[in-house]
Amino acid sequence: MAKGKRIGYVLRKFPVLSETFILNEMLALEARGARLHVFSLDRPNDPRFHEDLPKLKARVAYIPDVFESKRLLEHGSRLRKSSRKGYFKALRYVIRRSSPTLVWRFLQSCYVANEARRLGLDHLHAHFATRPASVAFLASKISGIPYSFTAHAMDIFKSHLDPRALVRKIEEARFVVTVSEFNKAHLEERTPVAKGKVFRIYNGIPLARFVPNGVFAEAPFTILCVARLVEKKGIPVLIEACKILRDQGAAFRCWIVGKGRTRPQLEELIARWSLGSHVRLLGPLTQGEVLKRYRSAHLYALPCIIGSDGNRDGLPVSIVEALACGIPVLTTPVTGIPEVVRDRVNGILVRPGDADSLARAIIELMSDRVLYETLRANARPSVEASFDLTRTAEALHGLFEESPT
Repeated sequence: MAKGKRIGYVLRKFPVLSETFILNEMLALEARGARLHVFSLDRPNDPRFHEDLPKLKARVAYIPDVFESKRLLEHGSRLRKSSRKGYFKALRYVIRRSSPTLVWRFLQSCYVANEARRLGLDHLHAHFATRPASVAFLASKISGIPYSFTAHAMDIFKSHLDPRALVRKIEEARFVVTVSEFNKAHLEERTPVAKGKVFRIYNGIPLARFVPNGVFAEAPFTILCVARLVEKKGIPVLIEACKILRDQGAAFRCWIVGKGRTRPQLEELIARWSLGSHVRLLGPLTQGEVLKRYRSAHLYALPCIIGSDGNRDGLPVSIVEALACGIPVLTTPVTGIPEVVRDRVNGILVRPGDADSLARAIIELMSDRVLYETLRANARPSVEASFDLTRTAEALHGLFEESPT
């Protein structure tokens, strides 16, 4: 990278408060000498950003939207002359699929391809196998610049996704990264060429930041959940477990950090069961604010489920952050979660969707001091080797360096 390789990051929206892992990854790559340029499909609509955002050196370009479609057409017109073969190769691919959405991605990819050439980019990398990967894939076809993508969860597990499109993206990518061994096996089942092309690189975290503060959290027993408020996180199950705890007379509080479309449903449950004095929805917080909550909590709970649309988590970064802060984790064995949470070693695994089991596990951890201290002692050591951001960024950096220029 120090020799001049430049990487274009294609993202659905940047910056996004809930996608700290992307910002952390780019900062770690820049620390290794990477020169990055960000292409964002959408403009951010969150008024709050993470404290580390100003540290990013990469310039961010927002791809023209539908109201600026004339600019996209101008980019396409230029490519039709300067990259005729690649342009029509990508256009034929789009026409054969008869998808209006893909036509729009093609127009966006013309902008990326043109700018990538102008900037002298050597590689394109997308986060998420859906829209961003589609744009990077088409821009690669047009420009001849190799591309790759990182697959997470909702972008490969949702039932309505076109499996043929995913297969084609894998086949034409220089390499594919994904965030768990479970995901890697899932992608390798899609097409024979995926074997040897898909690499598992965990979402690393800055371990020097996420550390225990050496002070035991104050009473009452505090349960923390940091998650987008969406179905697959299983937060209604957590709220129901809190109702069971309250009815049994347990002294506790539960903080839920995040935003999402299910917030009205969660508010209704809290009101229906009169849990307002025990459960609080704190909304979205910055990384620094979340860190303070980790250090004030006794237990991290995230009862993930498989959603009605097949969506599920890959391996939630918040679980790793909590463990790094020395907090035991209570969760479910969905997808890649058992790769980091080992039952009764650094946390407890319960059946997805089972509020009774969740409540029993919380009561056990509140009452069994020996078990709790065992899990607490094992929490940070369990993530130090595999989830160190410097190591995960080094692995990704190595893949970029191997990519032909």
